[in-house]
Amino acid sequence: MSDFDNVNNSDNFDEFFESIGYRFDESFGSGWERIAQSVKDIYNKTTDKFEDELSLPVAQTYVNDALQTFVTDNVKAILELRVEMHDDWFRLYCTVNAGGIYAEVASNFSLVHVQLDRNVQRFVFGQQTYTDILNLRCESFVKRQGVKLAIWFYHSVLKKDPLGFILSYVNIARAKDEVIYLDIHRWLKNNKKIMSTLHKVQINYGELEEEQMILKAQINYRDLLAASSNEDIIGDDDDPELMQGPINPVDDATEPSQE
Repeated sequence: MSDFDNVNNSDNFDEFFESIGYRFDESFGSGWERIAQSVKDIYNKTTDKFEDELSLPVAQTYVNDALQTFVTDNVKAILELRVEMHDDWFRLYCTVNAGGIYAEVASNFSLVHVQLDRNVQRFVFGQQTYTDILNLRCESFVKRQGVKLAIWFYHSVLKKDPLGFILSYVNIARAKDEVIYLDIHRWLKNNKKIMSTLHKVQINYGELEEEQMILKAQINYRDLLAASSNEDIIGDDDDPELMQGPINPVDDATEPSQE
């Protein structure tokens, strides 16, 4: 399965998930009936989860394709949302046009947590720097001065950054302290191709490198077996309680959120 490196030849981020699903089907389809029973026997004899982990590289360009498809195209107030990836950090650029205010902003973040499975699709970012205002235009001089005053108040008095508030205001993400929670379940839930893939493999965490993100994935053997045999190997009651979406931020990035 090391040939996941070739995923960068996909036309877009949606095809990246299709490629993952196809490769799992291809890998497990050949001779599946001969090994299915053996895997079932092993599964029934142990309470341990399978620990197979795959590294799935996703190029920066496909992350930006995903932001365009699932966020920018669905939120009128956001004109652009893109990232520039580096080792262990990334720079987020956001262009907002709402309430008579046009603003181009940028800030640096770390990747705190990633969870992509059949129930939750979430990215959690830690803000490292205050937001830089790259361009600001307002419908009136008074409003422009008000925006500048608000930014000064956030930075100088509250010792916080307004980007989290802005993303919450336009219903893109949720912010708590210096942590931004981006939950994309509402945009992915109707995409059968992606959701089908997330029934076969789940993303547990991610790492940032220059111009790419490495997703660490684990095979969901139960659903792969069930897809082949048309029956559940173990039921949902046998699994630990899963996080449910849509979700909002809580005190800890990795704890279940409430609707």
